[in-house]
Amino acid sequence: MQENDYEFAAGLFSGVFGNIAEICFVITAVVDGKHLIAKTALTGSIVSSCLMTFGTCLVCGGIFHKQQFYPLVIARLNAQLLVVSLVSVTLPTAFQLFSKESSTGLIAVSRGSAVVLLVEFFCYLWFFYHTHVDIASDTPSIQSALVASGLSATHAVPELTNLLNESKGACSLRALREGALEFHPGIGNTRRPWYMDALVLICAVVGMVFASIFLLEGVHAPTHTLHLSESFVGLIVMPLVLASVEYVSHALRCRREGIAWIVDAAFGSSIRISLFVFPVAIIVGWATGEVMDMIFDGFQVTIIGLAIFMVNHVIHNEFAHWLEGSMFVASFLLFAIASAYYPNEA
Repeated sequence: MQENDYEFAAGLFSGVFGNIAEICFVITAVVDGKHLIAKTALTGSIVSSCLMTFGTCLVCGGIFHKQQFYPLVIARLNAQLLVVSLVSVTLPTAFQLFSKESSTGLIAVSRGSAVVLLVEFFCYLWFFYHTHVDIASDTPSIQSALVASGLSATHAVPELTNLLNESKGACSLRALREGALEFHPGIGNTRRPWYMDALVLICAVVGMVFASIFLLEGVHAPTHTLHLSESFVGLIVMPLVLASVEYVSHALRCRREGIAWIVDAAFGSSIRISLFVFPVAIIVGWATGEVMDMIFDGFQVTIIGLAIFMVNHVIHNEFAHWLEGSMFVASFLLFAIASAYYPNEA
């Protein structure tokens, strides 16, 4: 669809099926009445996408690229959308914490918030895939790139200056997505009927549903056999299992091409989870009669808040290096250690 200039349709398709593993697992958990596991897994997925995916890509890309540039405007927009997701989980939790009533209105607040988040999700798709698909970033700008390289504008290497002049403003969302298609050699060379792709997608979704059922049935096994905290299993283990292939593929690609594209990929995954997957889980619980709300444990809200704060603090530069990636990974490991000893259930 993207190759045929159906930008918004491609964005909608990507938004719905971009996190199909999380969608299948969470909906299965909600229908089965295990809403605590669903909420914990979603929290861990948001944090792991922000910290583990982005941090691993920075580290792997930094091995071959001393300075890694990314589109600053696009990165800031994604980070600001993550703040909206933080607001959505903080307000219902604060409502429960400070409300003098027992639980009056908590479910209504959660369902109303889910509707608002879905509207914001479609605004996000409309912006990035329709009205501003050609939004360009000045990354890397000449001045910032020279400063990052330890040079001044008056002593710059001519070849470097020419290269930066050519690349200035060339990094747009469309360019990043076209580069993503070029990364997969089979895309663009093989033309299959649309119904073949639809059949493959349906089979994959069915397989995901069955895998989610088996995964959900065995989610408590590590807590009994290995004596692990249920918070650790939900916040750390489940997200790593659900997105393990994504981590490996992103890390390998960053070694070859740098990190310009990962801003839209890693942060986009967190945005889809917070603005689409989570509201869908609330609505599915509403439709099936299950009490699925947006009330989080204070520990989980703290983890999400710290992760989003760190992302917003780091990406305000136009370049990154492997040390910043190690900071993200270290933060994720600190969260994992704390989760391993956190006493409450998932």
